[in-house]
Amino acid sequence: MDIDQQQLKERLFQIAKDNVFIQGWLHNDAGAFLYQLVRFHAPVPIVVELGSWKGRSTSWLASGIKDRGEGQVYAIDTWQGTPGEMEHEQLLKGYNRDQLFDEFFGNMHKLELTEWITPIRVDTLTAAKQWIQERPDTEIGVLFIDAGHEYEQVLHDFECWSPMVVKNGFIIFDDVPAWPGPTKVVFEMPRWYKQVGTTPNNVAFQKTV
Repeated sequence: MDIDQQQLKERLFQIAKDNVFIQGWLHNDAGAFLYQLVRFHAPVPIVVELGSWKGRSTSWLASGIKDRGEGQVYAIDTWQGTPGEMEHEQLLKGYNRDQLFDEFFGNMHKLELTEWITPIRVDTLTAAKQWIQERPDTEIGVLFIDAGHEYEQVLHDFECWSPMVVKNGFIIFDDVPAWPGPTKVVFEMPRWYKQVGTTPNNVAFQKTV
Protein backbone atom coordinates (compact mmCIF):
# COMPACT_ATOMS: atom_id res chain seq x y z
CA MET A 1 0.00 0.00 0.00
CA ASP A 2 1.98 2.91 -1.34
CA ILE A 3 1.67 6.39 0.12
CA ASP A 4 4.46 8.88 0.61
CA GLN A 5 4.98 10.74 3.86
CA GLN A 6 3.67 14.05 2.51
CA GLN A 7 0.45 12.41 1.33
CA LEU A 8 0.06 10.72 4.70
CA LYS A 9 0.68 13.97 6.56
CA GLU A 10 -1.94 15.72 4.43
CA ARG A 11 -4.46 12.94 4.98
CA LEU A 12 -4.00 12.99 8.75
CA PHE A 13 -4.35 16.77 8.78
CA GLN A 14 -7.58 16.49 6.79
CA ILE A 15 -9.10 13.91 9.16
CA ALA A 16 -8.23 16.06 12.18
CA LYS A 17 -9.76 19.09 10.48
CA ASP A 18 -12.92 17.19 9.51
CA ASN A 19 -13.64 15.69 12.93
CA VAL A 20 -12.80 18.74 15.04
CA PHE A 21 -16.51 19.35 15.63
CA ILE A 22 -16.90 16.03 17.50
CA GLN A 23 -16.75 16.44 21.27
CA GLY A 24 -14.34 13.95 22.80
CA TRP A 25 -11.04 13.44 24.58
CA LEU A 26 -8.84 11.71 22.00
CA HIS A 27 -5.69 13.64 21.12
CA ASN A 28 -5.05 14.05 17.39
CA ASP A 29 -1.68 12.31 17.71
CA ALA A 30 -3.44 9.31 19.26
CA GLY A 31 -6.01 9.40 16.47
CA ALA A 32 -3.27 9.48 13.83
CA PHE A 33 -1.66 6.44 15.47
CA LEU A 34 -4.97 4.53 15.41
CA TYR A 35 -5.53 5.44 11.77
CA GLN A 36 -2.12 4.17 10.67
CA LEU A 37 -2.41 1.01 12.75
CA VAL A 38 -5.73 0.17 11.12
CA ARG A 39 -4.82 1.16 7.59
CA PHE A 40 -1.30 -0.24 7.30
CA HIS A 41 -0.58 -2.77 10.05
CA ALA A 42 -3.70 -4.64 11.19
CA PRO A 43 -3.42 -8.29 10.04
CA VAL A 44 -7.17 -8.39 9.34
CA PRO A 45 -9.39 -5.36 8.62
CA ILE A 46 -11.80 -5.87 11.50
CA VAL A 47 -11.81 -3.28 14.28
CA VAL A 48 -13.73 -3.46 17.55
CA GLU A 49 -14.09 -0.27 19.55
CA LEU A 50 -15.33 -0.62 23.13
CA GLY A 51 -16.75 2.77 24.03
CA SER A 52 -17.53 5.24 21.24
CA TRP A 53 -19.25 8.22 22.90
CA LYS A 54 -19.83 10.77 20.11
CA GLY A 55 -17.46 9.15 17.64
CA ARG A 56 -14.18 11.04 17.83
CA SER A 57 -12.02 7.90 18.01
CA THR A 58 -14.47 6.05 15.76
CA SER A 59 -13.85 8.57 13.01
CA TRP A 60 -10.10 7.90 13.05
CA LEU A 61 -10.59 4.13 13.07
CA ALA A 62 -13.21 4.17 10.33
CA SER A 63 -11.14 6.54 8.19
CA GLY A 64 -8.32 3.99 8.36
CA ILE A 65 -10.67 1.21 7.26
CA LYS A 66 -12.13 3.38 4.50
CA ASP A 67 -8.71 4.28 3.12
CA ARG A 68 -7.61 0.66 3.39
CA GLY A 69 -10.53 -0.18 1.14
CA GLU A 70 -11.92 -3.11 3.13
CA GLY A 71 -13.17 -4.04 6.56
CA GLN A 72 -15.48 -2.74 9.26
CA VAL A 73 -15.43 -0.96 12.59
CA TYR A 74 -17.78 -2.47 15.18
CA ALA A 75 -18.57 0.39 17.55
CA ILE A 76 -19.86 -1.01 20.85
CA ASP A 77 -21.50 1.26 23.38
CA THR A 78 -24.75 1.61 25.31
CA TRP A 79 -24.71 5.31 24.41
CA GLN A 80 -26.00 6.00 27.92
CA GLY A 81 -22.68 7.12 29.40
CA THR A 82 -20.63 5.16 31.91
CA PRO A 83 -22.54 4.64 35.18
CA GLY A 84 -20.93 6.42 38.10
CA GLU A 85 -18.76 8.77 36.02
CA MET A 86 -19.68 12.30 37.05
CA GLU A 87 -18.34 13.92 33.89
CA HIS A 88 -20.60 11.77 31.74
CA GLU A 89 -23.58 12.52 33.96
CA GLN A 90 -22.96 16.24 33.65
CA LEU A 91 -22.46 16.13 29.88
CA LEU A 92 -25.61 14.04 29.36
CA LYS A 93 -27.80 16.08 31.66
CA GLY A 94 -31.05 16.72 29.82
CA TYR A 95 -30.38 14.12 27.12
CA ASN A 96 -33.16 11.70 26.21
CA ARG A 97 -32.44 7.96 25.89
CA ASP A 98 -31.54 8.02 22.18
CA GLN A 99 -29.93 11.43 21.95
CA LEU A 100 -26.30 10.43 22.45
CA PHE A 101 -26.57 7.59 19.94
CA ASP A 102 -28.30 9.87 17.45
CA GLU A 103 -25.50 12.39 17.87
CA PHE A 104 -22.88 9.68 17.34
CA PHE A 105 -24.57 8.37 14.22
CA GLY A 106 -25.18 11.86 12.90
CA ASN A 107 -21.49 12.67 13.29
CA MET A 108 -20.51 9.54 11.37
CA HIS A 109 -23.04 10.34 8.65
CA LYS A 110 -21.70 13.88 8.33
CA LEU A 111 -18.21 12.44 7.79
CA GLU A 112 -19.57 9.89 5.27
CA LEU A 113 -18.25 6.96 7.32
CA THR A 114 -21.43 5.01 8.08
CA GLU A 115 -20.66 2.42 5.39
CA TRP A 116 -17.61 1.39 7.40
CA ILE A 117 -19.21 1.31 10.84
CA THR A 118 -21.55 -1.20 12.52
CA PRO A 119 -22.92 0.16 15.82
CA ILE A 120 -23.73 -2.44 18.48
CA ARG A 121 -25.85 -0.83 21.16
CA VAL A 122 -25.28 -3.01 24.25
CA ASP A 123 -22.74 -3.19 27.05
CA THR A 124 -19.33 -4.59 26.19
CA LEU A 125 -19.71 -7.93 27.99
CA THR A 126 -23.08 -8.66 26.39
CA ALA A 127 -21.55 -7.75 23.04
CA ALA A 128 -18.70 -10.23 23.62
CA LYS A 129 -21.19 -13.05 24.22
CA GLN A 130 -23.13 -12.07 21.10
CA TRP A 131 -19.92 -11.92 19.08
CA ILE A 132 -19.01 -15.49 20.05
CA GLN A 133 -22.52 -16.70 19.14
CA GLU A 134 -23.02 -14.72 15.95
CA ARG A 135 -19.48 -14.28 14.58
CA PRO A 136 -17.49 -17.26 15.94
CA ASP A 137 -15.07 -17.24 12.99
CA THR A 138 -14.54 -13.47 12.80
CA GLU A 139 -11.10 -12.52 14.09
CA ILE A 140 -10.28 -9.01 15.23
CA GLY A 141 -7.30 -7.08 13.90
CA VAL A 142 -7.52 -4.07 16.22
CA LEU A 143 -9.27 -3.86 19.60
CA PHE A 144 -9.63 -0.40 21.15
CA ILE A 145 -10.60 -0.52 24.83
CA ASP A 146 -12.24 2.69 26.06
CA ALA A 147 -15.47 1.79 27.88
CA GLY A 148 -15.59 1.66 31.69
CA HIS A 149 -12.54 2.99 33.51
CA GLU A 150 -12.60 1.03 36.76
CA TYR A 151 -10.00 -1.72 37.05
CA GLU A 152 -12.52 -4.59 37.09
CA GLN A 153 -14.36 -3.19 34.07
CA VAL A 154 -11.21 -2.82 31.99
CA LEU A 155 -9.92 -6.22 33.04
CA HIS A 156 -13.20 -7.92 32.12
CA ASP A 157 -13.21 -6.18 28.73
CA PHE A 158 -9.68 -7.38 28.09
CA GLU A 159 -10.39 -10.93 29.24
CA CYS A 160 -13.61 -11.22 27.23
CA TRP A 161 -12.38 -9.67 24.00
CA SER A 162 -8.66 -10.46 23.73
CA PRO A 163 -9.22 -14.14 22.75
CA MET A 164 -10.92 -12.91 19.56
CA VAL A 165 -7.89 -10.84 18.55
CA VAL A 166 -5.88 -12.61 15.86
CA LYS A 167 -2.17 -13.37 16.27
CA ASN A 168 -0.17 -10.23 15.46
CA GLY A 169 -3.29 -8.17 16.06
CA PHE A 170 -3.32 -5.09 18.27
CA ILE A 171 -4.96 -4.03 21.52
CA ILE A 172 -4.98 -0.36 22.48
CA PHE A 173 -5.89 0.88 25.95
CA ASP A 174 -7.20 4.41 26.23
CA ASP A 175 -6.86 6.60 29.33
CA VAL A 176 -3.38 5.43 30.33
CA PRO A 177 -1.99 6.89 32.56
CA ALA A 178 -4.90 9.26 33.22
CA TRP A 179 -7.05 6.60 34.90
CA PRO A 180 -5.69 4.08 37.43
CA GLY A 181 -7.98 1.26 36.24
CA PRO A 182 -6.67 0.80 32.69
CA THR A 183 -3.17 1.74 33.83
CA LYS A 184 -3.13 -1.15 36.31
CA VAL A 185 -4.34 -3.58 33.61
CA VAL A 186 -1.54 -2.40 31.31
CA PHE A 187 1.06 -3.15 33.98
CA GLU A 188 -0.37 -6.66 34.38
CA MET A 189 -0.41 -7.58 30.67
CA PRO A 190 0.58 -11.23 29.94
CA ARG A 191 4.06 -11.72 28.53
CA TRP A 192 2.74 -12.70 25.08
CA TYR A 193 1.63 -9.12 24.50
CA LYS A 194 4.41 -6.84 23.26
CA GLN A 195 4.13 -3.12 23.83
CA VAL A 196 4.50 -1.45 20.43
CA GLY A 197 3.56 2.17 20.95
CA THR A 198 2.44 4.99 23.19
CA THR A 199 0.60 8.17 22.28
CA PRO A 200 -0.99 10.84 24.45
CA ASN A 201 -3.01 8.78 26.96
CA ASN A 202 -2.90 5.54 24.91
CA VAL A 203 -0.79 2.37 25.05
CA ALA A 204 -0.73 -0.22 22.26
CA PHE A 205 0.19 -3.91 22.43
CA GLN A 206 0.65 -6.58 19.79
CA LYS A 207 -0.49 -10.12 20.43
CA THR A 208 2.40 -12.49 19.68
CA VAL A 209 0.70 -15.91 20.00
